[in-house]
Amino acid sequence: MHHARSEGGASAVGLGLGLLLVAVTGGGVALAAAGARETFVEVCSICHGVGGKGDGPSAAGLNPRPADFTNCAVMQKQSDATLFTIIKRGGQGAGRSTVMPAWGDSLPDGQIRDLVSVVRGFCTR
Repeated sequence: MHHARSEGGASAVGLGLGLLLVAVTGGGVALAAAGARETFVEVCSICHGVGGKGDGPSAAGLNPRPADFTNCAVMQKQSDATLFTIIKRGGQGAGRSTVMPAWGDSLPDGQIRDLVSVVRGFCTR
């Protein structure tokens, strides 16, 4: 499924957050995190929102609604392995909602692991 997005909006946010990560953490490790954050903005934020609240532009039309990654009580119940499986195989492949698409054919495992870290980063409690 292809989703239209504005030229500057999501890319500018992703770039800005990526640069912030590099500035705050100072280099090498942050570059991988910035790449994962950009991937999140490009492929996940349409449903999950740039801030991970499940409030992306497509969220209103989805049932069930996308996960709110800022809900620490819910997110603490999800293992990294579960999140990895959901991203890789999609909701249906993980015994969850069929609304969540599978990204395993598009993203390598390392990039999916990096996305799990991005998702974990939304819970700041």
